[in-house]
Amino acid sequence: MIFANLGILAGLYLGKQLVDGIKAKQNSAKDSQPAADATTETGTRESLHFSSVGGVTTLAAAILYGSSGPLSIPVVIAVSYTTLPMLERFGQTLIRDRKVNNHAYSAVVTVLLLGHGSLLAAGVNSVIYHFSEYTIRRSRKESERLVTDVYKQAPERVWTRNQHGVELQIPLEQLQAGDIVVVSTGEVIPIDGVIQEGEAMIDQQAMTGEAVLVEKHPGDRVITATIVLTGRIFIRSEHSGEYNSLNQLNKLLQQTQTYKTGLQLKGEAWADKTAFPVVAVGAMMVPFTGPAPAFALLFSVPMNTVRSMLTMQTLTHMKRIHDNGILIKDGRVLEELTRIDTILFDKTGTLTQSLPRVSTVVSCGEYDADRLLLFAATAEQRLDHPIAQAIMDKAVQNRLDIHPAEESSYDLGLGVAVRIDGHSIHVGSQRFIEQHTAADSLPPAAENLMARAAGHSFVLIAVDHRIEGVIELSPGLRPEVPAMIQALQKRGFRQLSIVSGDQEAPTRRLGEQLGMDRVYAAVRPH
Repeated sequence: MIFANLGILAGLYLGKQLVDGIKAKQNSAKDSQPAADATTETGTRESLHFSSVGGVTTLAAAILYGSSGPLSIPVVIAVSYTTLPMLERFGQTLIRDRKVNNHAYSAVVTVLLLGHGSLLAAGVNSVIYHFSEYTIRRSRKESERLVTDVYKQAPERVWTRNQHGVELQIPLEQLQAGDIVVVSTGEVIPIDGVIQEGEAMIDQQAMTGEAVLVEKHPGDRVITATIVLTGRIFIRSEHSGEYNSLNQLNKLLQQTQTYKTGLQLKGEAWADKTAFPVVAVGAMMVPFTGPAPAFALLFSVPMNTVRSMLTMQTLTHMKRIHDNGILIKDGRVLEELTRIDTILFDKTGTLTQSLPRVSTVVSCGEYDADRLLLFAATAEQRLDHPIAQAIMDKAVQNRLDIHPAEESSYDLGLGVAVRIDGHSIHVGSQRFIEQHTAADSLPPAAENLMARAAGHSFVLIAVDHRIEGVIELSPGLRPEVPAMIQALQKRGFRQLSIVSGDQEAPTRRLGEQLGMDRVYAAVRPH
């Protein structure tokens, strides 16, 4: 029986090696190399497949327990089939690393059990091994997904304009440096580049952390993963589609996502170091005790359990943290949390709310703040962007009676012009207002506000071609933040600081308001 069982295993192993050799030559001739993501996905599927086959085989072995002869042959073939990956990995580590590790231990145990005819035990060992591999591979894949999903905003296909002026949609990876990319209202900018034509209002918060909407004109540079809120622009790409700020940031995150906790490393090291001594002791026991006690020793060591359980506990903690909106790039930090004495906070979206709110309405002429706000809300009521929504929210909060405008025209990315009660109203950026008024400079009240609140967004209001007021918009402080900062200070943290892509003035004001130790402003993600 031992020779028959091992003969079946050897035949399957040699046959698979022959088939793999033919496939390798074919792939080499095609000069094709599987992508890392595809390799990871394939390995996960294979581990699940072998684990499932092992489970069915174990069930069959349990039903046929004690049987021999022709009925056991299909079970022997199935167990041998699930043993093939163990033997391949054993051979690879033996040749490459010249050591006996957990793969070798699992392979030796399964082969010995198969040769002895202990098909049920061999099936159980195979299930444990492959399910452990599946758990580890799935954990790594999930860990990578948690990281890369954070900045997965770039579209897969982009619109380009060729040399004949025709707009075509192509896959992002086919984009070359120098190509013209067309981005319209509501779309994500897919590449880094310089605007050749058009104007737009752009939200750069995802990449810079700055809550202020930015006007962009021909000659200005734009970056990946920022959003065109209004306007249409033609961008000359600086790099190919595979190289941009977003991809470089993702690569930086991926460099650390495969790191393991110290506990994981210790568990895997223990499993590998224990493999050879356990196999050696089991072999020495055979002449004195017979094969059964030796197999019991080999079978009792929980190497695969240790490897998979430690990986699962890390993933469980990281997933729970990620589900609460926290990104951990390196699993090892979970073990260092108790030693942390410094916390760095991002400003926008963490300490402050992502959407702006109206903080001040300043009158520069004969109209009071509510009247100016009513003009602005009437003009902006049909527009769909964060500034318009903030103005509408403030008008509703102040219980202003908003009526439809008599006439309206919208200058994409700059502002809106309407008629209200016979008055010509212009609401928009400083550049837009200067184009529609005769003023050479801003009124002192507007200049003082914009200087004092540098870094915030401002909307100017002109009535009958005279600048009458200015609206200041700023990100509001999240209501739970002051209490949270006070609680952290009471717990004795050495330093609490703000790190933001926003400008110096608003970041420093927020730091002073919250009692932060230090402030780092104008910090870019790269």
